[in-house]
Amino acid sequence: MIARRLDAKLWVGGLVAAGWLGLVSASVAAQAPDAPAGDKVTVQQLAAQLSSADAETRLRAALTLRKLGGAAAPVAAELIKALRDEDPRVAEQALWTIAFIGSPGLAAVPTLTAMARDVDEPNRVTAAAVLGLMKTSDSEAVAALVEATRSGDAEVRRAAALALGALGAAALPGVTPLARLAGDVNGDVRQAAVTALGRLGGFAAPALPTLRALVAGDDPALRPLAAAAVKRIEGELARPVQAGAVGAQPDAPEARPETAPPPSVPAPKPLDAPPPRPAPERVEPSPASDTSRASTARTGVVILSQDKPRYTPEAAAQNLAGVVVVQVEFRADGRIGEVKLISGLGGGLDQEALRAARSIKFAPAQESGRPVTTTTEIKYRFVRQ
Repeated sequence: MIARRLDAKLWVGGLVAAGWLGLVSASVAAQAPDAPAGDKVTVQQLAAQLSSADAETRLRAALTLRKLGGAAAPVAAELIKALRDEDPRVAEQALWTIAFIGSPGLAAVPTLTAMARDVDEPNRVTAAAVLGLMKTSDSEAVAALVEATRSGDAEVRRAAALALGALGAAALPGVTPLARLAGDVNGDVRQAAVTALGRLGGFAAPALPTLRALVAGDDPALRPLAAAAVKRIEGELARPVQAGAVGAQPDAPEARPETAPPPSVPAPKPLDAPPPRPAPERVEPSPASDTSRASTARTGVVILSQDKPRYTPEAAAQNLAGVVVVQVEFRADGRIGEVKLISGLGGGLDQEALRAARSIKFAPAQESGRPVTTTTEIKYRFVRQ
């Protein structure tokens, strides 16, 4: 029953929040839980009740604030204090309210991180779930969730797996732990881990060997989940880097991106060859334990998508054609860093190449199972047909 409640809150929580936000606004007054009909209190008054000496008063105030959802955003500071309430019931209501108040709730991430790490925290599972709902990219929060995947409590491992699956590129340090959890002794944890890897899409490419093995495995509950995860990951990896004809005219120009080979590759790639797809790191599930051997393999950057560079009217007027080379920093956190022009053509084509490079979505290179920052050159060929 606890597991079902957690699922509902994690994956339907966004819809519930949307419903709350449609019913209330930041200026709405709330009906006090213990007040006579018609007696109204403000959100600030409810927040003040969170400091009451009476636990039941604090709980009723927390319950009402949770029902208000986004309208409770102005009292985020009081809600964050309530996360450490001595009554775990009050803290739990504050947790779920924090999850749905938007950016003001981000100030709670350090507290939530500490709660997710605390083995004696009664709301540890909920804290992990809320970090996922908030889609935090905080590195310490991600590290706490990764640590939680090694917990001796199956519910904590399951909550951490589902939370990591909601974090996108920020969850890259969790891909190997999730692959390990796919072989967990607990069936619910295994299913949560495989589901999370599927939600990560192309970012979970290093886990493909594990998932493919599960597709052919003997666990009937995991086979369809693993198949769906493999399909999504492979689909994103196979998505071509956007390039092609611009416009409908017969002589429409074309802009083609090319990724220069890394220094470790001895043979240069032809100028107009498509960028290679690096082979994913092999990740094998290990027996359920608190430790697993890290892979020593290194994988390259996997480009998932990018905007199409346009051939500009200025370039057409000058009949320009050739290659624009830009240097791109692919950061370990899944974001594009510094982008520099190495050689250009003018006519607005340099700016188009820089714009396309900054739009790249990618899975970072990995070394020993951890994402690393790399810098490489990308070539954009502009030609007229």
